[in-house]
Amino acid sequence: MLYDVQCQSKSDIKQLYSDVFSNYQKSIVPNSDFSSPLNITVSLFLITITRFQEVDQTLDLAAGLGVSWKDEDLSWNSSSYGNAENIVVPLTDVWTPKFSLVNSVATYEPLGGDNANFATLKSTGEVSIFVGEVLSSKCTTNIYKFPFDSQTCYLIFNVLGMTSETVTLNPAFNPIVLSFFTPNSDWSLQSYKGETSIWNGYSIFTFTLTIQRSPLYYTVLVCVPTILFGLLNPMVFLLPVESGERIGLSITILLSYAIFLSMVQTAIPATSNPMSLLLIIMIVTISLSGIILALTIYISLLYHRDPKTKMNFFWRYIGTRNNTLTGVQPFTNDCEGENMKSWTETSPSWKDVCEGFDNIGMVISYCILFIINCAYFIAVLS
Repeated sequence: MLYDVQCQSKSDIKQLYSDVFSNYQKSIVPNSDFSSPLNITVSLFLITITRFQEVDQTLDLAAGLGVSWKDEDLSWNSSSYGNAENIVVPLTDVWTPKFSLVNSVATYEPLGGDNANFATLKSTGEVSIFVGEVLSSKCTTNIYKFPFDSQTCYLIFNVLGMTSETVTLNPAFNPIVLSFFTPNSDWSLQSYKGETSIWNGYSIFTFTLTIQRSPLYYTVLVCVPTILFGLLNPMVFLLPVESGERIGLSITILLSYAIFLSMVQTAIPATSNPMSLLLIIMIVTISLSGIILALTIYISLLYHRDPKTKMNFFWRYIGTRNNTLTGVQPFTNDCEGENMKSWTETSPSWKDVCEGFDNIGMVISYCILFIINCAYFIAVLS
């Protein structure tokens, strides 16, 4: 069985182009009925998340808008032109909406600029274009759970200079397309959605995305050293006072932690609200380090105090924790045959007081560090 198949030729396309654009006015909005706005269908093609800058609170990503609308002046009978259902023409030959990113931090020029894009025309009058660009938008940062945080950002698009009475944006059946998406190594795409609405008299298309940080790098670089610094600090109470290294080690740890804290602050925006919980933990830890340094100095002072200096009840109580008891049991052969026992208690020395103070300080320090670290991980992982 043979079928008669008619295909368009080059001459058919030339004639089609000549007939369609002979009386076409590209400066007029292609409304079939000017009593109602032109309906424009929008979808966003997400290509990749370039980077997210916490300090500047900006999101950079590569994306493009797929836009379509109906223009009755660009329709034709396909059978008259060799069954040509669609043609591709330069973007400058037809009326096109000029989209812009409302919350851009870089530029407010139309997307795509003046580059040589193309428009696809169908015989039904439907016009489709695609404009892509690297976009930079403002994104308010919430780093309360840093580095286990997620950020929700918004990209707001509208047609420059045209209110909702002239054009109305409608989401496509699939408003967000990930066919060309390339994942980012630092941020993973957690959720996304696209919707249209009216805002201040303009029809807008809002792209909402939530990205999750990959925490491994900052966990190794920030969280682990923070915990190790905290665990190392109370160990100064284990050093003998006679070594003379206790104060030096305490100062070294305090200064090292202060330098480390200044390095971490460069990765955390100063204007973040609420404040980073990790930064709060670090400030508490460095404050505890300062207290340990002060206690170390005071314990050294007690250790070298004159042994004849009288102790009050508080110092005697701490000293007795390390004081030894000696028992004296005399043996008698009296008629009752009873053993008489008497016990004498040695008075604690200032060395005993220092050792008791060391034990108490180390236990309390580790308890505080355990509580604040557990509280941090419970808060960020909940």
